[in-house]
Amino acid sequence: MGVKHFGYGSKTIITSRDRQVLESGGADTIHEVKGLNENDSLQLFSTFAFKQLNPAVGFEDLSRRFVKYTQGNPLALKVLGSDLNKRMCGINKLFDKCLINVSSTLNFSLGYFRYSAMRRRELRDIIDMHDTLEEMGKDIVCQGTDRIQGIKVDISRMGNLLFQPSDLVHLRDIHLFSCKNLKKIPNLLGALNLETLDCEKCESLVELPSLARLTSLKTLRLRGCRSLKKFPEIPNNFDELDLSETGIKEVSDFIERLDRLQRLTLTNSTVKDVSSNISKLKSLSFLNLIGCPILKFPTLDVRLPSLRFKSLKYMHMDRCKSLKLLSELPPYLLDLNVHDCRSLEKVSFADQNLYQFDYLDADDTCFTMLFCNCFKLNQESINNIEANAMLKIGSLAKKWAARYDRQSNPDGAPRLICYFPGNKISANMFKCQSMNSSLSLKIAPNGDSGSRFLVFAICLVADPTHCLALHLGGCICEYQLTTAGGGNGGGGCENFRSEISLLSFFKRVKYMDYHVFILSSIDMVIEDKNYEEASFKFYIRPLGLGRGGEEYIKVERCGVHVFYVDKKSDSDATEKRVAGNKRSFSHDGEEGDGGLKRLK
Repeated sequence: MGVKHFGYGSKTIITSRDRQVLESGGADTIHEVKGLNENDSLQLFSTFAFKQLNPAVGFEDLSRRFVKYTQGNPLALKVLGSDLNKRMCGINKLFDKCLINVSSTLNFSLGYFRYSAMRRRELRDIIDMHDTLEEMGKDIVCQGTDRIQGIKVDISRMGNLLFQPSDLVHLRDIHLFSCKNLKKIPNLLGALNLETLDCEKCESLVELPSLARLTSLKTLRLRGCRSLKKFPEIPNNFDELDLSETGIKEVSDFIERLDRLQRLTLTNSTVKDVSSNISKLKSLSFLNLIGCPILKFPTLDVRLPSLRFKSLKYMHMDRCKSLKLLSELPPYLLDLNVHDCRSLEKVSFADQNLYQFDYLDADDTCFTMLFCNCFKLNQESINNIEANAMLKIGSLAKKWAARYDRQSNPDGAPRLICYFPGNKISANMFKCQSMNSSLSLKIAPNGDSGSRFLVFAICLVADPTHCLALHLGGCICEYQLTTAGGGNGGGGCENFRSEISLLSFFKRVKYMDYHVFILSSIDMVIEDKNYEEASFKFYIRPLGLGRGGEEYIKVERCGVHVFYVDKKSDSDATEKRVAGNKRSFSHDGEEGDGGLKRLK
């Protein structure tokens, strides 16, 4: 209803729990409603409790106790009276049960109070809380403790955190997010079942309590604790340790004791030195040193390579601006990211014997070796990177052929992606090359060796600098396979189209010059039907258009290598020739004796 609905001289009555609202609204008169007197309170209570104006016989004293307790609050009298009416048995427990029920109602009602009613200091100083409200508030906090699984309290401005860990024996997780003034954490020895301690962005935190006896503690996150300077001494039962954006400068020798550690994250920390003992972590699968001022990766003891980084699959060292040396890397890494390491000169891999690559899992979606904008890499390092990539593809070719499936989703198909700065394709790795985006090659005769698969590895040179940053969508390969005269198909041909997605691993990187891409995918596994010749055409597709509106990024050079995988024995002839060579990759006679042919 609006003002127009009231006639001249009308009086409007407004009720509110907030006096300030009435005062600011220009109320002519403010009347404070007082509580009921004892007689009226007793009548109201009896009406709801006994359906009569006076207490029932035998309940006079109890009724007066309720009336005295409520101090004339009509809402409390109604709720307590109604509850008493429903629960005429169990008198000894009635009082407490009634209080719990009325607390729920009061808890709902109190939601209408606003801080504005207490904003003025003189009001805050003279507030008199009703006994009912005070006790009900305490009761609301305390009830249901047997069912509470988590309590969230904003203590971000607290400088000192105090609690009794002996009372927290069942506590499993502590999250102290963004407590910027917190300098210390109290003793946690009593929290025996604690599994996670998360102190992310506690910028003033300078030390941790002793964690040695917390055998259930698996995860410690200290991301953003910039005042923390010392690597924490922790028990060996940890699974995950996040020290990103801390003031820690050194990973000390005792790291080797953490033999159960699976994830170690030091992103954007101040770490300059990493102990070589880190290579002894047999459970470590994820290592993140992104943005650290580290100078070199710790040298491994290659005398026992099988015991070093036994489980490591993911290694991220993007934007390590001072990094110059990556020595004796584990050769079987699933994901190696070294974006924008502008000072990196040398890269080598630990003993690259083929047996090591049998550990590669063909079900892993994407194998990556990313050296974007590492412009100081010397030629030997580039050779090492190429050799490692081709050895991986050789091992994966056999595994992919064993699960031959042309129906794979391009974005989720198992694939290998390797790239680094440069504009040349290795003649040793890719015998068949072209100075543009297309080429033809001869397929080696099958002879009497039985059924086999063809697995293609490709190498492309492109300049993606004109493409919007991060917007490489994928590599498209269109190819035609021609059968031998008189063979299956009578000299016919088949056309194929494969796309290797470059999306899932992409980070915020802008290419600064020409790069070489070495690629392969399960989508490029073909059952051989006595094919005689293969012709290829390559495109690199941006996610959107390039700066000049280009639909595709130009491929300047291309190369192809063919792996021949025997279908019955599930072995690869190419791999056999490489088995005794740790650093090189042999191609002798694998691509037939025909010369190169370019598509017109």
